[in-house]
Amino acid sequence: MGISFTKINRQSVTESIVEAFKQKILNGEISSGDKLPSERDLVESFGVSRASVREALRALRYMGVLEVHSGEGTFLTENISLLSDHFKISLLLKQCSVRELVEARKIIECETVSLATIRSSKEEKEALKKLHKYAMTLVDDEQPFLKADFAFHEKIAEMSQNMVLVEMLNATRDLTLSENMYVIEREGQIKRALDFHSSILYYILSFDADNAQKAMLAHLEDIERSIRDLVSRH
Repeated sequence: MGISFTKINRQSVTESIVEAFKQKILNGEISSGDKLPSERDLVESFGVSRASVREALRALRYMGVLEVHSGEGTFLTENISLLSDHFKISLLLKQCSVRELVEARKIIECETVSLATIRSSKEEKEALKKLHKYAMTLVDDEQPFLKADFAFHEKIAEMSQNMVLVEMLNATRDLTLSENMYVIEREGQIKRALDFHSSILYYILSFDADNAQKAMLAHLEDIERSIRDLVSRH
């Protein structure tokens, strides 16, 4: 399938490439399962650097829009329904600021962790322990770690036994993954995240809702500091 793109403005290059893919999908020019052009062809089509194309493709993979088949190439995922939802599209385009995202996460996740501590079953707590244990094996594997990281937070939301809060957290999934892809550039960030997760898990297992809430807040504030630090360097 021949897929061509028009050259784009160099401002917000990654977001512009994401927008271009979104338009192709919504217009029906790209369908589920379609194979993407080669990286070289995309560089030529967009008129941008190879690094910019790679960053955009990486972001799209984290968002669940693209998947790589070893030895075959990069394909549009079979499940692209998220792109039909206006709110999630706005997240993909980063219309929400990082400050707004972190504020929302503080409101949602400090409540879900408190409720999870009180309401969750022994089996659910054991499942959370397993998720944390698995994430600890991914210290040197960024993409799987980011997904495991979100799965840990998502499980806590599910343990709150409040489906509205679960859906609110899931609505931020794509922007959270995009945000974390940026945050993870900070040296030692994965280890810090795992340390915070260990504390959160400890307090949940100890039925200590107040300290679980404080640990979650500290975790999210650390993410906020990491973003400010990275932005100040650019």
